[in-house]
Amino acid sequence: MSEAKRQTNWTWETYLDWESRQPTRYELVDGQVYAMGGGTADQDTIGNNLRAALHAQLRGKPCRPHGPDLKVRAGKDGRYPDALVDCGPRVPGALYAQEPVAVFEVLSKSTGWIDQSLKLRDYDATPNVRTYVLISRDELRAMVYARDADGRLGIQSAVLLEGTAASIEIPELGLALPFSGLYEGLELASDRVAGL
Repeated sequence: MSEAKRQTNWTWETYLDWESRQPTRYELVDGQVYAMGGGTADQDTIGNNLRAALHAQLRGKPCRPHGPDLKVRAGKDGRYPDALVDCGPRVPGALYAQEPVAVFEVLSKSTGWIDQSLKLRDYDATPNVRTYVLISRDELRAMVYARDADGRLGIQSAVLLEGTAASIEIPELGLALPFSGLYEGLELASDRVAGL
């Protein structure tokens, strides 16, 4: 890691080469590298449920689910989303998604503001990312950003989904991700009555 501390203004190519030799995952943010932290059991449960649903619904289709170990080139940065859908060519040994079209993050208290600001900025700067989804860890809630008519990802295109009957729909990929499946195995205060 001492090389990372000495290096300033990392390029994408330098980052890819260096990070591929590290035992820990690092994100590239504004020319600097940052080690990835761990998550909670609830985040892991939601992430696993999400990736299982994506795998089942994309089986036999040209697009593939990945995450959390495949990075996305987001603008000038390198990000590791909790899940993603890649519709690019299959490249053996690729270190990053070739054409990520949908990106998913499970929010945590420590990184929620990064997901809602810096990562939104980075994915907005990545034209092939057409949908960015933020899933709450603590309540039945998700924010779905879709590219608008001007080609932007932002609050102007965001849709807030809440409650036990909600489902994340991405029609262009044929995806319907009901909250009942995403939050399966968790007991949240808002869903005890609903029996999720």
